[in-house]
Amino acid sequence: MKIFRKASELVQNLLSIKDTGQSIGLVLTMGKLHDGHLSLIREAQSHNEFVICSIFINPTQFNSEDDFNSYPKTIDDDISKLENIGCNLLFLPEIQDIYPNGLVKNKTVNNFRNILCDKYRPGHFDGVTTVVDIFFNIIKPMHSYFGEKDFQQVKIIKDLVKINHHKIKIIQCPSIRDKTGMSLSSRNYKFSNNQSKTFYKLGNIIKEYINLLKQSEINNLDKLKIELQQNNINKIDYLEIRNENNLEITKDYSEARLFIALYIGDIRIIDNFKLY
Repeated sequence: MKIFRKASELVQNLLSIKDTGQSIGLVLTMGKLHDGHLSLIREAQSHNEFVICSIFINPTQFNSEDDFNSYPKTIDDDISKLENIGCNLLFLPEIQDIYPNGLVKNKTVNNFRNILCDKYRPGHFDGVTTVVDIFFNIIKPMHSYFGEKDFQQVKIIKDLVKINHHKIKIIQCPSIRDKTGMSLSSRNYKFSNNQSKTFYKLGNIIKEYINLLKQSEINNLDKLKIELQQNNINKIDYLEIRNENNLEITKDYSEARLFIALYIGDIRIIDNFKLY
């Protein structure tokens, strides 16, 4: 696997790949790779001749400096996982290479805003779209792959592609879930033993309520909220049922998902679950 740290060197190398007509698949990550990330790479490998993974902890999408500084860094382990899976290239840039003129973030996308995570993490998605746009301009892949755990993010990035006329197809891929039914997350390694037990309970509670919602045995989330609070989940940003196409609140579950954002200790958990 080739590793590039400079955008200029990467671009030069990709010229020969593109000259041969090989399709390029891109998976953007912030590292601490888990099976969810690796599933995206496998999906990219099944539809492209050449697959690039990037690892870049993007400072402009964090809402606090402490959160940015404490984000897990496991680069040696990540490289080993990428080599084992047969990834063709790793792009591992420094901050100054991505933001040569200093940190900036631009508001490009106006749809799907002021709801869900955007409501509780102001500016986060502007940081996301800014850095994704930079990577798309550097690499110019044919396809880019994103997990559905960050569902709102996928919707916003699809809009970004349209607005900025990128000739890139965004492929959204189902979440990879653990035995509790919750989506894998790089932050979950921080759990203490007690927090892991709370997370396990959370998965079981959510699973039970998803079944009740699907069977139309309940029609609101009040009891779910109470049960979560009784199980050491004291901060809930949102529990909402929204249409997966327009992200509007809905009572029609035919194309709906339950969206959640809550905290176990100071670790924020986001996820979404199909109700059909």
